[in-house]
Amino acid sequence: MVTSIDIRSEILRQTGERVSVAPRDVAQVLTRDGEDWRKLLPKIRAEAISLHGENQLVFIRKKKIVSPEGLKGVYRLGRPAADDGSGQP
Repeated sequence: MVTSIDIRSEILRQTGERVSVAPRDVAQVLTRDGEDWRKLLPKIRAEAISLHGENQLVFIRKKKIVSPEGLKGVYRLGRPAADDGSGQP
């Protein structure tokens, strides 16, 4: 059984290695052979929203940072950019 801690750790690991990741990428790593990775997507989204609330993660849609509230469709996850003082994400 995949725990919230497993999901959170995998999200942070993958977003630390790449510019952005699809929730599918996280789910596929966490599922065993024969398991349906799609069943993990709601839990991954919930953990991603939690990490977003802690300013550790951003949601990306069409190459722009967006709010996860009301977000529908395809999105990616990434780490927030370091604040360079420009006020831009």
